Amino acid sequence: MSQRNKNNSIIFLTTLSVYLGLVLVGGAMSPVLAQAATTRNFNVQDEIEVKDDLDNNPDDDLINPSGLTDNYFDNLKDFVENIQKLHQIEKFDLDFDSFYLEELSSSQCDLETVRKIISTSNVGKINNRWLTPAVVEATNSFEDYGFIGDCLPNKSFDNNKAVSYGLKIVYDKSLLKFEVSLTKESPQKAEKLLEKFNQSYNLYEVDKDEIIVKQIYEHTSFKSENNQVFIITRLPRGSLDELFK
Repeated sequence: MSQRNKNNSIIFLTTLSVYLGLVLVGGAMSPVLAQAATTRNFNVQDEIEVKDDLDNNPDDDLINPSGLTDNYFDNLKDFVENIQKLHQIEKFDLDFDSFYLEELSSSQCDLETVRKIISTSNVGKINNRWLTPAVVEATNSFEDYGFIGDCLPNKSFDNNKAVSYGLKIVYDKSLLKFEVSLTKESPQKAEKLLEKFNQSYNLYEVDKDEIIVKQIYEHTSFKSENNQVFIITRLPRGSLDELFK
């Protein structure tokens, strides 16, 4: 309990310091980036709670499927809303702009000395500079999602245990694809996690007023291959045209 309070205090102080820094620099930073910075720190509390739960309950059988997909839908909704706003101010054109990013990240499991290594199999291509903050915020919002995976020996950390996850974001003028991959210890454990995600998906209650979340929910699927679990959302161009009206 004292550890959780300590975490909450750190989060509050960090958020306050970031906010004051943004106030002091004034116009030097756009409102979009300021919002991204403060929002990111508030989300950290949820991520710490997820990590704490997984540290205390490493057995996949103890992972409660309720709410397992909530953060995914919420984070992806934020990303879609960001590019929707860019579209509204004519900084993102569905017929002209496209982007591609693929990232593989590993984070050391020892949270006392946590380190992160990012190796990109394809750095990607983002020609529109207005899109960069939205893509960066999206990648940051999922960086601790990988802790749903297993802690496994990792050569990048001298064979110390680490979790690894992949992230792929693609828009090719016909489809927006968002994919997260999580690594488990074995194909059997990957199947168990896949089952948890499917249960969570079926338990999720879509608010009829959350139009973006509804579209994300309807176009999201899960699969496992070998020892990996994939969460894939494919928003077709027709859905984006409707959302961006």
